[in-house]
Amino acid sequence: MASNYWSKDWYLEFSASLAANVSANPKLLGVVLVGSTSDTSRVDEWSDHDFFLITQEGEGEAFRQDLSWLPLENEIAWAVRETAHGLKVVYNFGHVLEFAVFNDSELELAKVNAATVASDKAKLTARVDALREASKPTTVANLQSELELLLSHILIGVGRFRRGEVLIAGEQIRSYLMGNLLTLISSWVAPVPGSESTEDNLNRFRRFERRYPVPAERIAAALAGDVESAARSILELVEAADPTEDNHGKYRVVRDRLGWN
Repeated sequence: MASNYWSKDWYLEFSASLAANVSANPKLLGVVLVGSTSDTSRVDEWSDHDFFLITQEGEGEAFRQDLSWLPLENEIAWAVRETAHGLKVVYNFGHVLEFAVFNDSELELAKVNAATVASDKAKLTARVDALREASKPTTVANLQSELELLLSHILIGVGRFRRGEVLIAGEQIRSYLMGNLLTLISSWVAPVPGSESTEDNLNRFRRFERRYPVPAERIAAALAGDVESAARSILELVEAADPTEDNHGKYRVVRDRLGWN
């Protein structure tokens, strides 16, 4: 298949073929399309196919090993196991599938937001509706802890950078503290009007740029620099967004230790 295979019609036809294959197999109970594979208003040429396959009890591993149930099976370039239940499959033309295979009793291990049951032979729709409700956040972020962890990452990361441990320092600044950073910005900055529904309750990184385009641009620019410059820019961004006067002393500790005054 040519590299320019993609169209939205092709994407939807693939989903329909997947559902038809599942419906035709007596050992399969259904398939649940998730993420943008369910909410197709978000689909573009870079969208993977994300789904859960539900099997009769005890059949899950067989369907992780034998992928003949997938559309275009002969076009698979590789299939790699990612978790106990999950795989990534890549086709010769570059399209990616990310999916988990669950025995009937294992479906409730999953978390979902956007989800569509495309084939249902076992009353899965009600169970997926319950999963969607159970997946909603039940706790509010402790913003003081998020801030203190972020500041700790900056101290550790910059210290490692100055020691010459550039790779692990980059991991500290570009990876470890990012969850804290996005939580703080999401709590302190109002999203762009109309973008609220794009929030992903399972992954705070998804579509962050749509809700907070200006902070996202500043974060991306910061991360393009060296580790210390990135850390200093992130500190400045967080301090400017922080509405809590009581935190000034904490920022001062970091600035004093790193000589950023």
